[in-house]
Amino acid sequence: MKQGITITREYDHHDRPVVRITKRRGKLTLEEVSDLLRTEGWGEWNGYYAIVLNCSEGTLGGNGLYGYEEPKGDALDLYPLENFGDCPVCGQMTPPFQYCPNCGASWKEMDDTVEKRLTAMREETEREIRKPSLTPEARVAWYWSYIGAVDMAHQLEFITDARRLELYDEVKRLKPVRKEADHD
Repeated sequence: MKQGITITREYDHHDRPVVRITKRRGKLTLEEVSDLLRTEGWGEWNGYYAIVLNCSEGTLGGNGLYGYEEPKGDALDLYPLENFGDCPVCGQMTPPFQYCPNCGASWKEMDDTVEKRLTAMREETEREIRKPSLTPEARVAWYWSYIGAVDMAHQLEFITDARRLELYDEVKRLKPVRKEADHD
């Protein structure tokens, strides 16, 4: 841990658990906080957190009316977010982090094979290309992004040249057709 910085488990004034990061001198930066949570304690602090910013009148200080004194260093309370737990702000249930919020696919159970990933990418490409509101340029971008992923898998020797050509054939029907005016 960096000298002068501590990470502890505490409770806020509503008895909700927080992870408190304090720095004796200077101000904490978001980059510094993120780095500490990822690297310190052999993964003990890894997870999802919310920061509640207190920008109320009471934090203006200056006249001592609210008893607010500016500390020498800096301190930050982070609220841990748990899957299906309560939100520290509104008290409602938080969303599950193990599923994609867009398509609902499980991130934890996803098979890490290249074939499965390329299949998922092809399905997403097909879905996007078929959207009626998509511009012709966006259709072309989706198509060539998928082809680029197939080429990358081939270059990294995750798939053979024969498989690369098969994957090309599978999406040939999705390739946007250029208009005659585009050829000039």
